[in-house]
Formats: sequence, C-alpha cells, structure tokens
Amino acid sequence: MFLSRRYLLLTILYCAALFWLSSTANPIRFEPAFVGEDKLVHAGLYAGLAFLVSLGMHRRNPRPNRPVQFWAPVVFASLYGVSDEFHQYFVPGRTPDIGDICADAAGALLMQIVLCGWVYTRHRMSA
Repeated sequence: MFLSRRYLLLTILYCAALFWLSSTANPIRFEPAFVGEDKLVHAGLYAGLAFLVSLGMHRRNPRPNRPVQFWAPVVFASLYGVSDEFHQYFVPGRTPDIGDICADAAGALLMQIVLCGWVYTRHRMSA
C-alpha cells in the first residue's frame, strides 16, 4: 500500500467529492472575474488531490524513492482528471475539455514542485 490508511481514506473521499461535482448537470455558475478562472479552479482542486496522495505517501515512508514520490501523485491526479473529463461526456449539460485536463495536471505538478522541492527537502534537512 502506497498511502497510510488515513490518507487513503481522505483521498477516496476527495475523489468522490470531485466525482460528485462533475456529476451535477447544472454545475455552480458564477461570473468569472477573469478569463481562465475555471482553469485556475481546476488546478487548485487537482493540486489538492496531489497534496493528499503525496502527503499520504510521505507519511507512509518518509524516505521514499524520490522520483516515485514526485511523479506518482502527478500521474494519479492527472489520470483522475482524464477520467473526470471522460465522465463528463456522459453528463447532460457538461462537456469534456482538454484545457481542464491540462489545468488538472499543471496543478498537480506545481503542488509536487512545492512539496518535493521545498517542504520535504526542508523536513529532511531538519531531521
């Protein structure tokens, strides 16, 4: 098992919440403050998913294989984003968008750059 049990449960709940959000035929409508605001929301949501997976992996094994620690959460969040957009194809009123997939992957990647490049490195240096 890659994740600690607590983070596995949190990840499952987070994925379920994302699934629920993408299942609504009438998603929350708002007037965007700027062009691309929806992509920023996607990036933030999938950064959160990568955060949970990454932290769960790190709690399970504080000295993991560094490439696996970096890329596994990015790949997981990105693939979940792809599955989410595929799912939206079947939801009336929703349309899949390759831009959303790119935003999902970008958010996950940015989160891992912050966690692996700064947070875990500082933690390792202080230990």
